[in-house]
Amino acid sequence: MTEQLANFQFPHASSSIIKVIGVGGGGCNAVNHMYEAGIRGVDYLICNTDAQALVNSPISDKVQLGLTLTGGRGAGNKPEMGEQAARESYEELKQKLSGNTKMVFIAAGMGGGTGTGAAPVIASLAHELDILTIAVVTVPAPAEGKKRFNQAMEGIEKLKASVDSLLVVSNQRLHNIYGDMPARQAFKMADDIVATAVKGVAEIITVPGNVNIDFTDVHTVMHNSKVFIMGTGVASGEGRALQAVNMALESPLLDSNDIYGTKNILLNIISGKEEITIGEIGEIIEVLQEKAGQEADIIWGNGYDESLEKDICVTILATGFKTNPNQLLQEKKEPEKFNLEVDKTPILQDEVEEEIVEVEVKEELILEEQEQTVNFEKRDKKPKKVYTIELDEKEKEEKKTRWFARNKKKREKVKKKKDEPISEPNIDNWFYKNFGLGNLFNDDDDSLE
Repeated sequence: MTEQLANFQFPHASSSIIKVIGVGGGGCNAVNHMYEAGIRGVDYLICNTDAQALVNSPISDKVQLGLTLTGGRGAGNKPEMGEQAARESYEELKQKLSGNTKMVFIAAGMGGGTGTGAAPVIASLAHELDILTIAVVTVPAPAEGKKRFNQAMEGIEKLKASVDSLLVVSNQRLHNIYGDMPARQAFKMADDIVATAVKGVAEIITVPGNVNIDFTDVHTVMHNSKVFIMGTGVASGEGRALQAVNMALESPLLDSNDIYGTKNILLNIISGKEEITIGEIGEIIEVLQEKAGQEADIIWGNGYDESLEKDICVTILATGFKTNPNQLLQEKKEPEKFNLEVDKTPILQDEVEEEIVEVEVKEELILEEQEQTVNFEKRDKKPKKVYTIELDEKEKEEKKTRWFARNKKKREKVKKKKDEPISEPNIDNWFYKNFGLGNLFNDDDDSLE
C-alpha cells in the first residue's frame, strides 16, 4: 500500500477552461487591470500590434499581432490594418485558443485600429473552435470624433456576427457622471467596472459554493444570446438581502436597464462569515422574479468568501429577452425612439412632424324598417359601392321613409420622423436599445491602437 502511494503521481495543475483576452491598447489595459486585481480561475492572454505595450504588461502570455505588417509600431488607428495583423498571426492565435479552452472573454476598445480590426477576427476563430465567446467592448463618445465613433460602430457590427453574447459600454456615460474627475482616476474607475463585468461572469463558474452554477449552466444562458446585462450589489446589516439585490438592479452595469421580459437569469449569492439564510435567499429570488416576470427561469448558486465578513454579494446576469434583445425597457414605460445612421450623421433623435393623410371610408346606408321592395345594384367591383333605392310615390307619402347616406373622410395624424442630433443624456439610451448597455470605459487614442 505504501509502495503504491509512493508511486502515485498527483496531477499537474491544468490550464483553466476560461481565457480572458485583451485586444489592442484599450483591451490590454483593461486585462492588465483584471490581472492585478485578481480574477480566480482564469488564464490571461494579451494581443497587440504595439510591441512596447506588450513588453510593459505584467501578463506573460502574449501575441504580437502582424509583426511583419506593422513592425511592432501599432495599427495607426486603421481597423483594416488591425484586421490584417490578426490574420497574419492567425495560426499562433489558433494555437493559443486550442486545447482546454471552453470559454473566452474578449476585451477591446472600439474606435481605434487594433481593437476594432482584430477583435472580430479573434472572435471568429473562437467561434470556429466551438468556444463560448463573450465580448466586453467599449465605444467612444460622439464628442471624441465622428470618424472614431463610426469606426467603433462598424467594428461592433462585425463583432456581433461571431460572438455568443456582447456587452457594449459607452464613454459618454463616464463623461456624464465623472466629467470633473481627474483623467487617471476616471480611467481606473472605468477599468474597475469592466473588470467587474468579466469577474462577475467568470467567478460564477470558477468559485465553488454550497449550490454551484457550472459551465453548462452558463453555456445554456449565454450561448447565442446576442446581448447580456448584469449587475452586482454588496450589502450588510439589517435588510442586507433586499439592499444587495436592489443595488445589483441599479448597478452601473445595468444603469436603468430593466430585466423585465428576460428568459434566463443567472443569480450568484456569496456570503462571508455571517452566512446567508434560506429566508434571505428567498427574498432575493422573489424580488428578481417580480422584476423579470413569471416566465423568467432563475438559475441560482450560493457560495462562501471569508473576506466578505458580514457582507453578502449578489450578482445578476440576464439574457434572452422576448422582443428585440436591445429593447430592455418594461412595457409600462414609454421608451424614446432613436435612430443612428453610421454613414451619414452622428446619433440622431426623432422629431415629430405632423402629416395629414386622408383615408376614404366606404359609403354606408342606414334604412328604417319598411315593407317596400329595395333593389341594390352593384355597378362596379371597386371597394366603393353605389346603391339605388326604388320607392313608389304613395309609399313615400304614407310611410315618410327616411334614409341617410353618409360618406365621410377621416383625417388622422401620422407621426413622421425627422432626424436631428440628440442631447448627450439620451445617447446612453440609444446604446441600451442597440447593444444592451452603455457606460464606463474611456481611453485615449494611443490606448486603442
